[in-house]
Amino acid sequence: MKKTYFNHDSVARNDYRIIKMRSKLGMESYGIFWSVLEMLFTEENKLCIEDYDSLAFGLQCDAKVLKQVIEDFDLFVVEDGCFYSRRLNNHIEDINNKSTKAKENASKRWDNATAMQPHSDRNASKVNKSISKVKKSKSIEERIIDFNKSIQSINDVSDEDKENFFLYWTEKNKSGSKFRAEMEKTFSIPLRLKRWSSNNFNKQKSRFPDYFDSLLMKRMDDSSKKEYEKHLKNLGYTTEYNPNAGQKWIKK
Repeated sequence: MKKTYFNHDSVARNDYRIIKMRSKLGMESYGIFWSVLEMLFTEENKLCIEDYDSLAFGLQCDAKVLKQVIEDFDLFVVEDGCFYSRRLNNHIEDINNKSTKAKENASKRWDNATAMQPHSDRNASKVNKSISKVKKSKSIEERIIDFNKSIQSINDVSDEDKENFFLYWTEKNKSGSKFRAEMEKTFSIPLRLKRWSSNNFNKQKSRFPDYFDSLLMKRMDDSSKKEYEKHLKNLGYTTEYNPNAGQKWIKK
């Protein structure tokens, strides 16, 4: 149990026993009273002492005054050389009850989560198996046909753009198990097709400039670089290597 504080009643000074103590020993005794409670709180509400001098030294107060605070005003219970506070017993019991209840609630939440986990795992497994079955149930050729149907269902895109888009994204991998679009992490046919059309992808005259642009080439992926290089070669460009500037494209 972690105890770092206890309730300090805002009306404690009006307790008859406190008033009696203050009237005889002054406000210093009130500070001693709360210091003793703090010490008891950290010691599970029980202190045993052989003499008051050592305890008074720790509190930096007069031993005689400390003895009176503990013994003379019914603020503490003294038994067999030890003393405790009835007041603190209630606070510590309340803290313990709250701690126990919090642990029980946490345990219930954990048990519920554990009980639900297999059910969630089963559902996830069913979904994954369902997806796998769909992939296995259709050949790559059938998936390509479905891909083309989705392309053709989109309006406001020319047939030429649709055809070029289809040919580009249905290129198969080496094993022939997937086509290019399936190897993308995300692929929205409507969004990609409209972007393809608006950016004039796969149209050499408008897609690539008729001159060498080093910055443009740096931003391209490997596939686009190859197409750009092919475009430059068709225009009569060749490459030359310069030790200072690196590889350059020069038109002859």
